[in-house]
Amino acid sequence: MELKATLKDYTEPEFQALVNRIWAVDLPKVDHDRLINHFDRIVGHPKGADLLFYPAEDDYNGHTTGSVVYYVKDWHHKKGQPAFKGEGIPMPSSNANWPSTPMTFAQVTQLRIAQSLAAAQKVVIDVATSQNDVEPALSLLERRIKHLRSQQNAEVDIRGREADIRSLEIAEFDTRLVVRRYEFWEMRLKFKRDAAQRDLTYGRAEQAQWQNIAQLITATESRYLATLSVVRQRLNHLQIEAETLLINAQTQLVRQRYQGGVGPVQTPGLLLASLGHVNSRPGVWIDGALSQPMEIYRIALQKSVRSAVAEFTWQITSRTEAHQGQYAAVLRMEFSSRAEVGRYAVCVPLHEFQPIEGHDWHDLAANAADVDIAFRMISGTYDVPAGTLSQGVRLISTLLQVAITPTNGNTLSSKVKVRPAVWKDTMQAYCFTADGPAPVTVSWRAPAALETTPDQGSTTEYRLGFLQSPPVPLLEPFDGTSEIKFDDYIVVFPAGSGVDPLYVMFRDRREFPTPETIN
Repeated sequence: MELKATLKDYTEPEFQALVNRIWAVDLPKVDHDRLINHFDRIVGHPKGADLLFYPAEDDYNGHTTGSVVYYVKDWHHKKGQPAFKGEGIPMPSSNANWPSTPMTFAQVTQLRIAQSLAAAQKVVIDVATSQNDVEPALSLLERRIKHLRSQQNAEVDIRGREADIRSLEIAEFDTRLVVRRYEFWEMRLKFKRDAAQRDLTYGRAEQAQWQNIAQLITATESRYLATLSVVRQRLNHLQIEAETLLINAQTQLVRQRYQGGVGPVQTPGLLLASLGHVNSRPGVWIDGALSQPMEIYRIALQKSVRSAVAEFTWQITSRTEAHQGQYAAVLRMEFSSRAEVGRYAVCVPLHEFQPIEGHDWHDLAANAADVDIAFRMISGTYDVPAGTLSQGVRLISTLLQVAITPTNGNTLSSKVKVRPAVWKDTMQAYCFTADGPAPVTVSWRAPAALETTPDQGSTTEYRLGFLQSPPVPLLEPFDGTSEIKFDDYIVVFPAGSGVDPLYVMFRDRREFPTPETIN
């Protein structure tokens, strides 16, 4: 990540990425402190780095990385200067154009007309600019659809089919964003038209000029609405066609993987994890690394885990020793792309479940022993209420789910396997490999140094979507406990590593799509 000399050397997305990186807290302390000091030096705001940690008194929408960028930008704009690279000089407020000396009624009227006309002309230009962005996006989506359609019956390898799926998904997503930005003008133009009509109705002079402004806005709105209707119909048609092709392509991809012997339960997998804050926060791992902004969800997941553990602990100590047949869903999510294999794991510091003192963990790991723990995690799926979640034209009916359940009583086993993580020089990482056929390996690496970390801009790939970790998860009953299957471990790191034992849960292998279940 490149640190630039001044704020004006950053574009707004680049500065947003800097703030995201600071909030992620996934760097060594020296690099994290360096980022904070850099922010404090370049931001130019009187509060400096305090903006990162303390919300403004009038911030009622919650303190976020976006609000940090907003307050920096707003402060510079109020001083009449651009905040970021590529920004124009902010337009002064309308009061700045008013002379300090008293004006006649006619002068006031002419000034108001000039301001209204300038604002109307700017809207016309902005609408045209937004419209010009729509056609290239729709055309690209059409080309991606045509390409994937041509590949349906072609001999395409697995990597090629994955790339085709991702290309169409990205094109659909980008087109949807462009059209949404164009739709923004619908209400904006309505408000402008209403304002122009009021000026025309109540204006006591220069009716012809007010009439011209009203006609300009009305004509622009009429053209816009006609174009918007066509754009919406075209986008909807393309989305429906794209969705059909993506469903078929995913089916072909799953079959290819299993026919080639590289399905998720046929071949070993590798999950990459960071040692940064592994002692203090839960994490979600998938094939490859998560994008930086996903680190924000680790905090929400931690709150959800602690709430569930506290509620179950109170239930066990206050009511009965018998298991109540309940679970608490602490995480729901979905893979953003149909090209994903679907492997994932969840890691929680073991001390979140119970005290870690009193065991010789290294001896237990060396002997591949089992230990009793108070809580275990299981993967599953969640049926989304009909019509409540969608992405484009695709209705989301199912999310992946991770839940916690206690192990008191005799209903569920409390035995969890203890295994060591070993250092591998070839990978420069601690590695742990699960038991069984086609096992999954988890590789923990030290946090990347700041200089070797790629920039996290607006194009950051979000590989997980619809992440939900309720702060107070509901306790829900199992449909039945006979089908529950745990795939979890306690992973012990070498002495001197500074890493406490971790609880690791893998996705249930029965949940992976197969050629028989994909349809």
